[in-house]
Amino acid sequence: MANMPDHRKRNTFTSYVAPAPGDVSAIALEDEWCLPSDTRDVHLAKPRLLNEELIVVSAPAYMYSAISTINVLENGTAVSGKEAVFGLLTVTNFKLAFVPLQRDNPLCGVASTCYQEHLLLQRNDVTLNNIDHVIQCAESGRAVNALPGNAGRRKKRLDAQQKVLNHRIAALHVVCKNFRLLKFAFQQTKGGRDWGKLIAAALARFVYPKCHDLSFAYRYQEPYYPTLSKPGVSMYASKNDWARELIRCGANNWQVISSDTVPILQQQRHSSKYNFPPHFVIPKACTVERFLDLSRAFCDSRAAFWVYGYGNASLVRLAELKPTAQQDTTVENVMLELVRACNERKMLHLLQLTDRLPNIHDVQKAYHKLRRLFAPESPQEFVMEDAKFLTLLEKTNWLFYVSLCLRYSCEAADTLRDGTTCVLQETNGRDLCCVISALTQIILDPLYRTIDGFQSLVQKEWIALEHPFQRRLGHVRPAFDSSGPDEESPVFLLFLDCVWQLLQQYPDEFEFSQTYLVTLWDACFMPLFDTFQFDCNADRMKAVQDSHLVLRPVWDWSEQFSEKDKVFFSNPFYQRQRPETACRRSVAIPSGAIMLPGLAKPSAHRATFNPHNFIQQSSIPKDRYLEPQHRMSVLAIWEQCYYRWMPILEIKGGGFPQIDLFHRLLLSNINKLQRSLELQDFEDLPDVYYELTHESRPSLQTHITPELIDGVERRRKSLPPNPTGHKQQTHECATNLMPEISSFFPFGVNGGETQQLNDILTNSNEFLLEGSIMDRLSIV
Repeated sequence: MANMPDHRKRNTFTSYVAPAPGDVSAIALEDEWCLPSDTRDVHLAKPRLLNEELIVVSAPAYMYSAISTINVLENGTAVSGKEAVFGLLTVTNFKLAFVPLQRDNPLCGVASTCYQEHLLLQRNDVTLNNIDHVIQCAESGRAVNALPGNAGRRKKRLDAQQKVLNHRIAALHVVCKNFRLLKFAFQQTKGGRDWGKLIAAALARFVYPKCHDLSFAYRYQEPYYPTLSKPGVSMYASKNDWARELIRCGANNWQVISSDTVPILQQQRHSSKYNFPPHFVIPKACTVERFLDLSRAFCDSRAAFWVYGYGNASLVRLAELKPTAQQDTTVENVMLELVRACNERKMLHLLQLTDRLPNIHDVQKAYHKLRRLFAPESPQEFVMEDAKFLTLLEKTNWLFYVSLCLRYSCEAADTLRDGTTCVLQETNGRDLCCVISALTQIILDPLYRTIDGFQSLVQKEWIALEHPFQRRLGHVRPAFDSSGPDEESPVFLLFLDCVWQLLQQYPDEFEFSQTYLVTLWDACFMPLFDTFQFDCNADRMKAVQDSHLVLRPVWDWSEQFSEKDKVFFSNPFYQRQRPETACRRSVAIPSGAIMLPGLAKPSAHRATFNPHNFIQQSSIPKDRYLEPQHRMSVLAIWEQCYYRWMPILEIKGGGFPQIDLFHRLLLSNINKLQRSLELQDFEDLPDVYYELTHESRPSLQTHITPELIDGVERRRKSLPPNPTGHKQQTHECATNLMPEISSFFPFGVNGGETQQLNDILTNSNEFLLEGSIMDRLSIV
């Protein structure tokens, strides 16, 4: 099947779900379309398909920008313009793809390659997992637009419970979970085929799978060859991973238990009586049998699980008692006493999260309000919201929830620093517990602010301890189960937003960038990678055994991005080594400011970070904790994540990405100048540097300015003659060297000098992938 021509695949494709009476399914695009003569070249537009990816239906369509009015005349003809581009819209068993024919249109994103290029998706592709719902716009009147007031018979939501409209569908609005809004309008052809209804029928069938094994990952059987480095990400998939974390944290009064070694858990592996992860850490003072007996009284059997240690104190996650056992709190008191015994029976701090933080339904409501605010469907709606934006933003409660999460994370971190064990208690211990626990460890431990460390933290807190990603992200939506959609809640996005707030306040403490966090949120909807696709490890192993699912961790970014694009994940402001201080206070960069790191000589006792050495030392730095601000007045909107699909808000040649790019250029030039000084080879430097390094080398550091640093990258032969002086020439060339990018880079479409931008990223790639140049910078 994989080697068949495309048309054979289309004609022989069979739907996974049995078609309902009267429904349209698995419709192939005919060889001869009844289209106007000026659109027949749409045959040349074919989507890029993966192995075992099959086309369900294709249709000619116009794609409009997010904020635009879709005009469809009475005769069914879509009115094209600057905001619309014609192409082929295709639904496959993996994605919704739009291949434009007008490739010079900026809306297509193909006029320039200055953006993050995905190896599995093209610019205008979205996975079916990413689609939240589809709005059908029926043909009515002279125009179909996106105003909310045009609801009713003109607009109808298509979801798992709704059917396709009986009337001709003139336009479709595809609302994605990552805040993207795709708008398509369909032409009426001579043959009278309703392309909109065909696309809507295919989306209704494939966007809302009734069971998890309908995902494309079960068909994609390509072998996986890992490229992850061995000492990098700790997957917490073995007992040794947890044991190493116990040693690193110095937690001597806790023990690791593996479910496979406990007979009672082996016998009832598929029973709902016990719900344990493959490996978990319990107090040494408690036997396994007693712990299992006590866990029956807690929701999801989530008794006290150790997750982190700071000095003699421990961070513990605990679920609440089941409703039937809440009348007698004896079991809970016994469990807390066992936890106290691990810290010399000192008083512990019980942080009750259920009463202090929003529940999953509150988070879902805030997310929906936030998405409606940040993804308006028309210019009129955008203007109406802009007039009272701050009021509407406050009503979403999203930043309020972010503030609460940061507040209680700081409280938990302060408790651990005082030597007191902190117990986080939540209804099931698998939702907001993950947020507070992970944030607490980021605040205290610099390891978790590195890329590998952060990925290990997500593996430990979210994957190994089994946050229900499948239900929370809506990967499966039973059509007749009303309780299914109610369990959806983007708790993980709330966590990523909190991490971004910390990144804004401490830009030099995190090895990863905000682009990495945005990409991680997008990766939640890539079904090819199992990391964010299951509720628990038992479901994952069952899929491997029964359906031969090929497991691919999302942390192997080489599966999705090239080396050029992976450099976006590194933060050029990051400094791994810093002088010992009592704490790290917020040093947020004001809007428009440039932070140029100092050129201080590194300490002679500087040691390169090694995870193995870190484990052997069995200690965590006590002088690298953060003290973030959590008041709402200091929080900001995560523009790159929420606004990136709204071109009207894009700043050309401005915003933080331009500062980031300028910083990369500076560090790259400093690196080249340092190498020239070390090798005493100045032939490749401009004349001004050759004279400077030979005539006044002892006072070189006092002569270094940003203008001089900018000139290091230019070669002598590229300098035009300038009899007026070297300084002016250096500044002019430096100005021409800097390409202009947008505020949504690398997600926005950027014109300009692509080669210059690629050169800067390539030159900075060498040291940013290994850590900041500030780790080894020394100019003498």
